[in-house]
Amino acid sequence: MEILGFNRVELIVGEDQIDDAVRQFNDLLGLRLPQPHAIEGQPVLSATDFDGHIEFVAPVGGAGGFGAALARHGSGQIGPLVWEVADIDAARTWVLERGFRIRFEYDSSVGNASERATGVYQLVLDPEEWFGFSVTLMQRGSAAPESGGPH
Repeated sequence: MEILGFNRVELIVGEDQIDDAVRQFNDLLGLRLPQPHAIEGQPVLSATDFDGHIEFVAPVGGAGGFGAALARHGSGQIGPLVWEVADIDAARTWVLERGFRIRFEYDSSVGNASERATGVYQLVLDPEEWFGFSVTLMQRGSAAPESGGPH
């Protein structure tokens, strides 16, 4: 598996805060975060600046894993740490051969128009195996993986 480098950190804020967070980080830190958009089939709003290495996520209606994190610890939580890989299929094989679990696979090509524009495929690994950290491996600019993993 070839790691291309650290891609981004996901920052968890409340649904009522994400627009202000995007505006403030853009205005004061020179980022280029887009307007938050919904993630198809998930209770999540997202705004990602790949060049700025940051993504804001907010649980819609306080639901899902991000909602649980906010309920436990409040705003300002560090979410997934994302590394970019050259080949998502090779990454999947590497992970599974070493006995690690993939908790979730995300394919932006089956999402809404905003998601499709990002062109990413991600493997979300199990935090219990990564010292409590949410680690994600991602390939940009690719169609669905050849292995036909879950979408």
